Amino acid sequence: MKSSRYSQHYVLFLKQLREARLQAGLSQLQLADALGQRQTFVSKCELGDRRLDVVELRDWVVALGGDPAGFMANLEERLSRNL
Repeated sequence: MKSSRYSQHYVLFLKQLREARLQAGLSQLQLADALGQRQTFVSKCELGDRRLDVVELRDWVVALGGDPAGFMANLEERLSRNL
C-alpha cells in the first residue's frame, strides 16, 4: 500500500474540505468562481497539492454557505476520534 505524504490528520482535513463542497452541492468550478479562482485551485487544495492558509479556509467555508467555526469544530471532532 502506498504511504501518504501527509499526516492522517491532514488527510482528514482534505476529506472534510471535499465533503463540505459536495454537501453544499457545488462543483469545483462553481466553488472556484465563488472564490474568484480557477478550478485547478480548488482541485489542488482538495488533493493536498496546495495548502490553504486560515484566511483562505475561512473564505472557502463561507463560499460554501458554511460557518468557519462550525467547520473547525467538526474537524476537531473528527481529529479527536482518530487519535
